[in-house]
Amino acid sequence: MNFTAKLRARRVDARNRKAVARAIDMAPTPSMRHELMAIAQAQVSGLR
Repeated sequence: MNFTAKLRARRVDARNRKAVARAIDMAPTPSMRHELMAIAQAQVSGLR
């Protein structure tokens, strides 16, 4: 993978993390916030 592709992938990851954090912050109920956090954690652990 070349440098440009790595940089682009890093930007996409950062954008996705910001979107997930925004969704968690704006969740209308605590139960939905908890569910979004669980989904986000499952996705991160699945990548490693």
